[in-house]
Amino acid sequence: MKAHHYTSKLRSARAFSLAEVAATSFLFVMLGVFAADICLLIFGCSVNDKACRDVVRAAAQQPTAAKALQFAVASVKNHKTDGLFISPITLVGGAVNYNDFAGNVPAGQTPYVQATTQVTVTLPCPIYFFGAGFNNQMSFSQTYTSPIIGTRYILP
Repeated sequence: MKAHHYTSKLRSARAFSLAEVAATSFLFVMLGVFAADICLLIFGCSVNDKACRDVVRAAAQQPTAAKALQFAVASVKNHKTDGLFISPITLVGGAVNYNDFAGNVPAGQTPYVQATTQVTVTLPCPIYFFGAGFNNQMSFSQTYTSPIIGTRYILP
């Protein structure tokens, strides 16, 4: 008895159709773009977080509010970004909250400095979820507080 193999049955059982290849390649491209957007957002947020920590550390090591602001601005300028997808880091309000209680620290309190930095991330491709579109630009701000190092205490 001779077996008859039909080529159409063999082909459909072993190979992908053109529609399946097109659909999966479209999904891979969309997932790649989405992954690139998410990586850019994570990187922008982490750069801002590191910059804010460095700004507060630099300001906390200074003896006066004027010096603290000067070192905070210098620390912000020290952190570079590409300027296209991740905007330059800015010191929100252009100031730091330097509270040394004028040398008279109340009981249970600690002299501190507080700073807030901000960065804006521009996504290369907009994100759409089931018809809900998001803005192409997302802003991240971070605030840190640190005790002032080397504060002079006036003893009564």
